Amino acid sequence: MAARKDFASYIDERPEDGVFQVSRDVYNDPEVLEAEYENIFERTWIFLCHDSFVSKPGDFYATHIGRQPVFVVRRADGKIDCFLNACGHRGALLVNRRVGNAQSFDCPYHGFCFDNAGKCISVRSKKTGWPDDFDIGHFDLTRIARIDSYRGLVFGSLSPDVPALEVHLGGATKLIDIWVAPAPHPLEIVKGFCIYTSNCNWKVMHENGPDAYHAPVVHRNFAETVAFRESRQKVEGVQRTERGRLTGRIESASYDLGNGHTAFWSQRLDPSVFPIHRQRDELAKRFTPAQLEWIIGRGRHMTIFPNLLLNELASTHLRTYRPLGPEKMETTIWCIAPVGEEPDLREARIRKFEDFFLPSGMATPDDVAICEAAQKASWAKAARASDMSRGSGNAFRIDGPDEAARALGFHPVASSSSWDHEITLQGVYRQWRKMMANPRAAE
Repeated sequence: MAARKDFASYIDERPEDGVFQVSRDVYNDPEVLEAEYENIFERTWIFLCHDSFVSKPGDFYATHIGRQPVFVVRRADGKIDCFLNACGHRGALLVNRRVGNAQSFDCPYHGFCFDNAGKCISVRSKKTGWPDDFDIGHFDLTRIARIDSYRGLVFGSLSPDVPALEVHLGGATKLIDIWVAPAPHPLEIVKGFCIYTSNCNWKVMHENGPDAYHAPVVHRNFAETVAFRESRQKVEGVQRTERGRLTGRIESASYDLGNGHTAFWSQRLDPSVFPIHRQRDELAKRFTPAQLEWIIGRGRHMTIFPNLLLNELASTHLRTYRPLGPEKMETTIWCIAPVGEEPDLREARIRKFEDFFLPSGMATPDDVAICEAAQKASWAKAARASDMSRGSGNAFRIDGPDEAARALGFHPVASSSSWDHEITLQGVYRQWRKMMANPRAAE
């Protein structure tokens, strides 16, 4: 067997020299992706779905953990479970729809039937193929090793050795809390979702999330078009789009949350255009002024390594990533909102979600185009590695929490004085390096 590559050597980190560089081989080497499947996607906690997809007994959502097809289901006893999406007999794909409701699942190959707790309840022609005392429980579906949820976000792992989910999420829990807690009702996925593929490595798109440095350049067309449209149509109130983060220097900060998770915020120049602003008086009774500033006054962005993005900038947005090959990936996006939201707020939320996040909108196509261009350029291997050292100096970086983080009560590995610094990307690749070298010790 050939020796495995030294993946740690793909990252050149020299803090004393202000250097953090990543070899471009990480974007196009098939051996890297194979190791990522094994050591990252099929070894750690992976976001599966929001629990509003499986709110009633029999509700299911089909997805993947790395290469392996799985489906999440609400069992008849009310518990959420997750199974490999493969018949226990000959391994045919059992669930062929992304979402739905079923009290039982019939294999389309040989007709075996399973209940929504994964138990095999009938096989075809049992008497002619097995002894009378044969236990068909032999064919029960394979349950994944771990499943848990936090504030409606359902995660699963193929490995039994992962730490508790809240330990894995770490400092991200405080940010998820304010993402969820302000709603007067539970959050739900707005009907419908979009799946699209991009011709780039999954890490290129994952980097693009915490990389706010690109926004005023790549999304300039979005900002100018929305400004022109709103001026021409005399748009008012919550229908307007907050564009301050794209048009000038604003107060902001970024965080390496640990375990590869990231966050940043930018000051909202006009918080009144966000649906949550209508609840300001009620929220002021439940939260401190510092917490309220996080909820009302700041647009927030967070990634949970390796496959989840939560965004409250243009609209409320949830996104997942899945590698399909070294240079191909799949993205799934949803709009998320409070149950029972007032109609005008829901309409404004959806319209702004469509504007920015749909692949037919005015921003996502630019993100896809620039990420695909970066993928092509990753083959320029004679050039220097990708540099991710911006904001590393002592003038910008704080070890531990800054004042805003302390006010909310989370303790990042590092904080930085701007949302466009690259300490976030450094945190992603430190976790990547740990897991590629020793996944069991990474957390």
